[in-house]
Amino acid sequence: MHLPPLIPPASITPYLSCTEVINCTNAGIRDLARTITISEDDDIGRTRALYLWVRDSIDHSNDTGHKDLVWNATDVLAAGHGLCFGKSHLFVALCRALGIPAGLCFQRVRREDGSFVLHGLAAVYLEQADRWIRLDPRGNKTGINADFSIDEEKIAYEPSYEGEWLDQHIYPEPWQDISHLADLSSDLLDFIEKTGQIKFPPISHMKEPGTRTTCFT
Repeated sequence: MHLPPLIPPASITPYLSCTEVINCTNAGIRDLARTITISEDDDIGRTRALYLWVRDSIDHSNDTGHKDLVWNATDVLAAGHGLCFGKSHLFVALCRALGIPAGLCFQRVRREDGSFVLHGLAAVYLEQADRWIRLDPRGNKTGINADFSIDEEKIAYEPSYEGEWLDQHIYPEPWQDISHLADLSSDLLDFIEKTGQIKFPPISHMKEPGTRTTCFT
């Protein structure tokens, strides 16, 4: 895929922090991260192992018919499923539990009916490669084939339609507006529909002078 390049953050520190959503100090998260990567010798191997485990072992909620919205990394792990956002939260938490800097990325995707929704994925800094790479742990199905790759990023959705975008920034936490929608939503499908309200990334300097700084329409 020919994707817009990531914009590296100024500091690695926030991408190693443990928070309420990315709760990487949790004993279950830490133990699982070590168990999954026990046979790996370096951070590239550890990151690949964590990515593949979350992609393939945690169900995508909507694909498997779940109605409840699971958000925090530990809740996703306990439930065994999550949306793209929740699966990314878990993957990032597992990476940070091993001291691997990781963050969140977001894009706007057009659906078959012409409406738009947000999609969440992740990015990891690999010191051996001296670069950030996008990784999409959404989970594959017919028409979607995301994978671990350093040389060519392989995410679930390549922006190709007018109105779609892939934010080039990496975030240490979910966007405030997305977390707010998660709190307001009655269930998973309600949340998915509500994400269509967000038309722009939150960073104001990405917009033309004079435009609004809020994400919502």
